[in-house]
Amino acid sequence: MNNHLKNYKFLPKIRLILLTFSLIYAGNVQKAIAQIIPDQTLPQNTRVTPDGNLMKIEGGTQNGINLFHSFQEFSIPEGGAAFFNNSVDIQNIISRVTGHNISNIQGLIQANGTANLFLINPNGILFSPNAQLNIGGSFTASTANSIIFDNGSEFSATNPVAPPLLTVNVPIGLQMGNQPGSITNQSQGLGIGIDGKAANTGLQVQPGQTIRLIGGDVILNQGNLTAFGGKIELAALKNGTWSLQPANYVFTSPDFQLGSIRLFRQSQIDSSGAGGGLIVMQGGDISLTDGSRILSNTYDALNGGGIKIQAEQFSLDNRAFISSSTIGTGNAGNINITAKNSINLVGTDPLSFLEQLLTEKFNPQSLYDGIFSVTAGEGTGGNVTLDTAQLQVMNGAAILTPTLGKGSGGNISLFASRFADITQGSILITGTIGSGSAGNINIVTPQLRVLQDGYIITSPGRSGAGQGGDITLNADTVELRGVTSGVAVPAGLFTATLGTGAAGDILVNTRQLTVAEGAQVSASAAGAGKGGNLTVNAESVNLRGVSEDGRFLSGLLTSSSLLTVQGQKGTAPAGDLTVNTQRLVVQDGAQISAATGGEGSAGNLTLNASESIDVVGFGTNIDKSVESVSFGIIGDGIVPSSIESNTSGAGSAGDLRINTGRLTVRNGAEIGVRGTNEGPAGNLEIQANQVRLDNEGTISAATVAGTGGNIRATAQSVELRRGSQITTNAGNADGGNITLGTSDLVALENSDITANAEAGKGGQVRINAQGVFGTQFREFQTPQSDITATSELGAEFSGAVEISSPEVDPSAGLVELPTNLVDPTTLIATRCSGKEGNQFVITGRGGLPPSPNDALTSEPTFINWINLVETRHGASLPGTIGASLRGAVKTTPNPPIQEAQGWIVRADGAIELVTNPPQGTPQPTGVLPPQCSTL
Repeated sequence: MNNHLKNYKFLPKIRLILLTFSLIYAGNVQKAIAQIIPDQTLPQNTRVTPDGNLMKIEGGTQNGINLFHSFQEFSIPEGGAAFFNNSVDIQNIISRVTGHNISNIQGLIQANGTANLFLINPNGILFSPNAQLNIGGSFTASTANSIIFDNGSEFSATNPVAPPLLTVNVPIGLQMGNQPGSITNQSQGLGIGIDGKAANTGLQVQPGQTIRLIGGDVILNQGNLTAFGGKIELAALKNGTWSLQPANYVFTSPDFQLGSIRLFRQSQIDSSGAGGGLIVMQGGDISLTDGSRILSNTYDALNGGGIKIQAEQFSLDNRAFISSSTIGTGNAGNINITAKNSINLVGTDPLSFLEQLLTEKFNPQSLYDGIFSVTAGEGTGGNVTLDTAQLQVMNGAAILTPTLGKGSGGNISLFASRFADITQGSILITGTIGSGSAGNINIVTPQLRVLQDGYIITSPGRSGAGQGGDITLNADTVELRGVTSGVAVPAGLFTATLGTGAAGDILVNTRQLTVAEGAQVSASAAGAGKGGNLTVNAESVNLRGVSEDGRFLSGLLTSSSLLTVQGQKGTAPAGDLTVNTQRLVVQDGAQISAATGGEGSAGNLTLNASESIDVVGFGTNIDKSVESVSFGIIGDGIVPSSIESNTSGAGSAGDLRINTGRLTVRNGAEIGVRGTNEGPAGNLEIQANQVRLDNEGTISAATVAGTGGNIRATAQSVELRRGSQITTNAGNADGGNITLGTSDLVALENSDITANAEAGKGGQVRINAQGVFGTQFREFQTPQSDITATSELGAEFSGAVEISSPEVDPSAGLVELPTNLVDPTTLIATRCSGKEGNQFVITGRGGLPPSPNDALTSEPTFINWINLVETRHGASLPGTIGASLRGAVKTTPNPPIQEAQGWIVRADGAIELVTNPPQGTPQPTGVLPPQCSTL
C-alpha cells in the first residue's frame, strides 16, 4: 500500500507528458483554426491564434477570478490541441458554444495554473479515443443551456445577448434545457496510472480534482474517466439544474426528466487514491456492461468518498463491476445505489465466487460481475446499500463485502419495495478470513426469493479470528429453494464460522417462510468459534423436500461440527434454534435440527406454534453422504422428515421444547433427541392440546452410549395409531424416562410406548391419564400395543411402568342387577279392600345391556368387566386397554361386586342403593289408595 502512495509523485508529470504529446501532433493547422471559432458576444471577445499545431485561446472577459470565453464552434481535430493561455490568478475558465454544432474533441485541452475549466455546448460533446486533458484544476463538460451563479445571473449559450457579466462570482449550477445534447466519451488517452505506470486513463485530472459530464444522455463507449482521490460526477437530465455544490443534488422543475448513462466496451470510471474519491451518478436509466467498471478504492491512510448512484433503472451485466475497497489504513467509502423502479445485477459465471471463497482463492484484484467492498488492510470496509422497487441478482452476480485483513468488513443492506430475487448461483457475502469482523446483512422487502443456488452468507473463514456478521430478514414472504446437482454446499441463508471467531445470528421475520428443494437456513460452527443463533418469527413455516441430486435436505439448522483449524478441534457450542409461528409443516424429508458432531454442545431447539405442527413423510433417493445428519437413512435412500436435537460426537445434544395446539407426526416422520455417539442426548418436552402419531410416526429420545434422553409430554389427548411409537430406548446406556400427562391416551394397531435398554437399565414410564384405551381384539385387527420398560440384561435391570388412574373409582357403589326378575305377584300384597286392585307394570330394562337371549340391535355394545391385579416383572396383563404392561407395574385392584342390601335418601333427595344400609324401622312401600284406612 505504501508503494501506491509513493506513486503519486509521478502524477504531476502528467501535464509534462501530455504537453509533449501535443507538440508531436501532426495535423492541418488551418483546419484546426476553422474548428475553434470565437463569436462576438462578450464585452471583450475571445481570440484564437495558431501556434504550430496548437490553437492558442486568449482574450475573453475577466470578472474577478472568472474568465469568460464564447465560441461559435469549438472542436479539436485529431493531432490538434486547444491551449487556454490564461493568467495564473484565474480560478475558473468558463467557455460556451453559441453555434449549432456539437463539439468533437479529438485532441488535447490544456490550461495554465490550477484553473477549473468549464465547457458548455447545448448541442452535444464528443470526446474521441485520443481526447485528453492537461489542466491543473477541475473539468466540467456539459450540454446545459447556461451556468448559474450565486447572485442569480446566468452565462447562457442559448441566450448570448444577456446583460454583461459585471457582478458574477461563484458558479453554482448547470441549467439544462428541453432537448440537451448528449455527451459521449471514447477517450483512451494515455496517462499515468495509480501505480505510476503509463495507462489508458482517458480524460484525467490532477489528484483530488473533479471531472463532470452533465448532459441529456452520458455515454462511455470504451471511454475512461480518471480523478485519483478526486470526484467524478455524471448526470443525464432535462429541464433541471445540476448543482455544482458539494451536496450534489438536482433542482427539479415540473417538466424534470432524466436521461440515460451507459458504460460499455470496458469503459472505466476511477477515483481511487490514497483515499478513494467520490463518484456521483444520476440518470433515468444507468447501465454498466461489457466489463465496464466503477472504482473508488482506498490505498493508504485517507478515508474513501464512496459511490452514489441514483436512477430510475440500474443494471449491471456481462462482467461489469463496481468496487469501493480498501487495502490501506483508511476506510473504504460506501456504495449507495437508489433506483426508483429496478436494480438488475446479472453475472456470467454462476457459483464462481462461491468456489473461490470456499477454496480461499478469492483475488480482490480480479473482480467482475458484481458490487464489491473488500477490506485487505486495517481500514474498515464500505457498506453496500441498494434501494429499489424490484431487485434481481442473477446468473452468478455477486455483492461482496469480505474482510481479508484487520479491518472490519462492510454491511450489505437491501431495500426492495416490491421484491428481491437472489437466483441462479448468485451470492451476497459478508465474511472474514482475517482478524477483522464481518459485516451484517439486512434485507427488507415484501417478497424475498433465494432460488436456484442463490446464497446469502456471512462467515468467518478458517484462518481468521474475526467475528461473523448477522443476517436479518424482514419480509412478508421468504422463499428459499432449488439446488443444482453437483454443487458443493446447499443454497440458502448461512452464518458460519470455520475459525476461532463466533458465527453471526440469523433472524427471519416474515408472514410466510418456505424452504424447499434442498435449500437451508443454517447457523453453524465448524472450528473453535461459537455457532450463531437462528430465530424465525412467522405466521406459517413450510419446510419440504430434498435437492434434486439427493445430497441436501431442506430445513432450519444450527450445528457445531468437528473440524481441526490451526491445530484446534471444533470445541465451540452451536447456537440455539427458535421458531415462533402459528403453523409449522416439515415434510418430504425436510428437517429442523440443532446438532453437534464435535466436542461442542448442540444448541437448544424451541418450537412455538400456536395452531399446529405437522411432521409428515420422508424424502427419497437420498445420497449416502447425508447418513450422518438427522435420523439417518431408512432403507434404500429414504430419510424421514424430522425435528431433532442430535449429537453424533462427544458434545451434548440440546433440549427440544415444543409448544403447540396440535402436534401431528405421521407417515414415517420423527421427532426426537438423539445421541449416536458418546455424547448424551437432550430432553424432549411437549406441551400441546393434541398429540397424534399415525402410520409409524415416532417421538423418541435415543442414545447409544451417553445418558439417555427423557420425554415429557402434556396434552389433552395423546393418540398413537398404526405402528407409531413413543420411545426412549438406549444402547449401552440406561433408557430415558417417559412421562405422559393427558386426559385420554389411545394406543392402537401395534403402537408402542417403550423405555427399553440393551446394556443398561430400563427407564421409567409414568402415565397420568383419565382414560387409557387400546386395541379391541378381533381377528381382523393388528396385535395389541405395548407399554414396556425392559432391559436385555434381565428382569432385575428392567425399569418401571406406572399408570395413575383417577382418584374416584367409577365402580364404587355399583351393583350388578339380576337378569331374571322374581314373579311380581309374589311380592304384591293387598293391604286393604276396595274396588281398585293393585298393579305392577314392567316398562322395560332401561339402560341395562341386552341379555344373551335378546335379539341383537343395530349398534352392538362391547363390555368387558375385569379386575386388575398386581403383576410381577415380565408378566403380561390383558384387558380393555389392550396393552402388555411389562416391568414393575403398580395398579389399584377393583373391589369385588356386592349386592345392594338397602337404600338411603341423600341430602339432595335422591335415593341411592347401598350395600350397608343404616339401621331403621321398615316401612311399607307403594301408594295407598284413597279408600284404604291407615288404622
